[in-house]
Formats: sequence, C-alpha cells, structure tokens
Amino acid sequence: MLRPLLWLAAGICFEVGICAAAGQDAKSVLQNASKTLGNPNSLQFSGTGMNALFGQALTAGKEWPRRDLERVTESINYNQRSARVELVFQKENFQGIRQNTQVNGDRAWTVRPNGVNPQLGSAEERQLQIWMTPHGFVRAGLAASKASLRSRMESGKRVSVISFPVLGKYELEGVIDDSGRVVEVRTKFPNPMLGDMPYRFVYSDYAHFDDIEFPRHIVQSEGGFPVNDLTIASVKANAAVDIPVPAEVQSAAAPKVQVLTSKIGDGIWFAGGGSHHSVIVEFDKFITVIEAPQNEARSLAVIEQAKALAGNKPIRYVVNTHHHFDHAGGLRTYVAEGATVITDASNKTYFERSFAAPATLVPDTQAKARRKPMIQTVADRGKYVISDGKQSIEVYGTRGDSHTDELLFAYLPSAKVLVEADSFAPGPGNELADEQALNRNIEQQKLEVLTIVGIHGSGPVPFEEFKKDLLRGQ
Repeated sequence: MLRPLLWLAAGICFEVGICAAAGQDAKSVLQNASKTLGNPNSLQFSGTGMNALFGQALTAGKEWPRRDLERVTESINYNQRSARVELVFQKENFQGIRQNTQVNGDRAWTVRPNGVNPQLGSAEERQLQIWMTPHGFVRAGLAASKASLRSRMESGKRVSVISFPVLGKYELEGVIDDSGRVVEVRTKFPNPMLGDMPYRFVYSDYAHFDDIEFPRHIVQSEGGFPVNDLTIASVKANAAVDIPVPAEVQSAAAPKVQVLTSKIGDGIWFAGGGSHHSVIVEFDKFITVIEAPQNEARSLAVIEQAKALAGNKPIRYVVNTHHHFDHAGGLRTYVAEGATVITDASNKTYFERSFAAPATLVPDTQAKARRKPMIQTVADRGKYVISDGKQSIEVYGTRGDSHTDELLFAYLPSAKVLVEADSFAPGPGNELADEQALNRNIEQQKLEVLTIVGIHGSGPVPFEEFKKDLLRGQ
C-alpha cells in the first residue's frame, strides 16, 4: 500500500501547488538564493524612472499621478539597518526638485535645504523597505526563527514562496524562482484610509553587478498602484554606506496631536494646531465637522474638542472636501461615530470599500465598530444643505481645479465664512494649487464671503486677503 499512497500525495501536491521540492525547506532555499545573489553588507544602486504621488489620484480609485525622475540613488547598510533614498525630479516638469529620506533603526528623517526634519513615524515603513529588497529579504529570512515554504507554478515554472515575520508584526512573503532570484516580495502595511494596505515589490531583469546579482527593473506598488517604477543602471556591492543619526533626530520625540480652537462665528470654531485643519459647526441637536484629515489620532482629538465646545452633542455629519489621503485619512473614525460622510459623488464606491477594509495591523475604531458607512453625495456643480432652521452649511460641488477632478467647499451663510482645501492657504510658504478655479466657483455661486478658512495655512483670514493673493498670481 505504500507506493499508491506516495503517488496520491504527489498528486495532491501537484494539484494544490503547496508542496516544497523534495528535501527542501525554507532555509535551504534561502541559502541557495544567498549564493545566487551574493551577500553584501551594504549596497548602493542608482538609475532613473518614475515616482508617483501616493494617495493623490486625480480621481478616487485611479492610479497615483506619476512624476518622471532624473535620477534615483538608494544606499543601504544592512548591518546598520539604515538606508538613504535620494530622488531628483526632471527639471522640465518638477524644476529639478530633490528629495532625500533617511532611516537608521527606529529613527527616520528627511534632509531639506534648510536642515533636517525628524519623521519618526516613517521609521517602521523605511525599515520594512530594507528587508523587502532582494538581499534584505534573504538576510531577514535566514535570521528569522520561523520561516515557512510552499511552492507553486508560475508561467509554467515552479517557484518557492517563503514567509516569515519581521519587525514584530509584518508577515513578509517572497517569491524565489528556480534560479535562486527573488522576483517578488509583498506584505500588508497599515494605512489610515485603506486599513491593511497591499504593499509589494516586483524584481526582474537580473544582471551581474560588482560580484552580485541585482534586478535592473524594480516596481514598488502601494494600495494597488505603482509608487516607484525604476530602471537600475549601476550597483555597488559593499559600498561605503554610513548613515549616522543626526543629533536633532536622536533627541526628537514623536509630535503630539494638538487641536487649538478659535471662534470664527456663532457656533463655528476653527480647529487648528497641525498642518491640516478642520472646522467645527454646532447645530441645535448635533455637530458637523468640516474635513477629517490625516489619521485617526487627529480625528479623535478634533471630535473630543467638538463635543467639549458643543455640549457633547453627537457628530451627525462630516464634510470631506476631496478624496486625497491627507484630507480623508480620518474619515473612518467619523464613520465609526455614526456620522454621515458628505463627499463628491465620484468618491462613493471607493469610500465604501475603504471604510469596510480590515485594519488588523493597527486596529482603529471602525475596525472595532464595523459600522456600515452612510454617505451623502454631492453632484458635479451640485449643492447639499445641512440646516436646522438656525444654523446651516451649504456644500458645493466644483469643477475645473487642476489638483483633483472633484473638490467641494463649504459656505456658512450665518457668518459668511467659506471653508476650502488645497486652493488657497494663507500665510508664508503655503502656495497651493488653483486659486483661479476657486474664485470662479465662488463667483458662479454668487456667494458673499467675509472670511475664508483654508484647511492648510495660518487659519481664518479676511476674504480680501484671498483677493489680493489672487491678483498677485495673475
């Protein structure tokens, strides 16, 4: 009976595609990959390609906008757990803008012309990217206390799929072909908008560089769309890569969320204190918040302030100016509160999927509440009014802005206050997208505005300030 049972097991393996090759385990596959790829302690590679604006699609659910690169250079020290990514954008489209992001262990920062900017919240993602490189994946897999192996067929060839945890909570899954090359590494990464977001690197067109094997084509995708598509021209193995942590980053603490409120009308408060703002509006029996930017921490802080100011009334509505992640990343918190989301009609399907997405890596209030979202849409050039007979908010759907295909603004007739995002930001260094389009839409609606509130910038200012800025830009 032994022989038929062996044939039966082999048949099951072939059909399901989950059995490893005879005599192989995860460690032996990784060791073979290490021999094929080489095992450098550091790497530096450069090339060109494109970088996309993650979370900034022109239309919700579409590809992230692409920006062509003049050059990309990445330097990694595996022993130091450090990396530096330098991007230079093409002069024709982005004036040769440079971006320099770095990480060393749990410290992350960006180098800018005016100095170093600590970004401690980015350290985990940048660390993860180190271990998602081909050589990093093999190193991390060999160091892992537990790694699993299965095999499957891809394009008529059997590949090995190896999984193991890194950084305490991320399950890395890598695909290694029959020659020992890492062709894909994927995981999930927490995102305030998308929950457990797909995170993926695909490697192809391997070549011999400086005694190691390295891919000449790298595609990094987040949330289902490419964020980097790179063609690699040069690679240095065991390059002299040392990325010390600057003193100001070493001593930096994670910034605390603070909400600073100021009254701008009867029952109307500006909620500032960060890079993105909100406006709180009190009605007779409920509260409406205009804009839920950034993330859950910001939304929870704004909600706490709103209830303190308005007698603990329920949050019934939240107005979303547009779908970009920095302006919609806190919406899931309001959905969990039971608030109706007011947004452009083009966002409805995308938001429904986003609000229902699981968030197990960093559980948020919506992951726990699992509320069915209530979404009120505003049509192209349409209008939606929230009113209790005393207080009212008029929400207008606009078109013609170069920043996004949909953009709402809110008007409060009682105080003649207009709230907008990403068109005008009062204060120095806050030039944003399209003041002309905003002005056209205000004039088309024949609104009398005394005060304008930008979701970015220094806060509420007289409307005349916007008009002066508009003239300067003509």
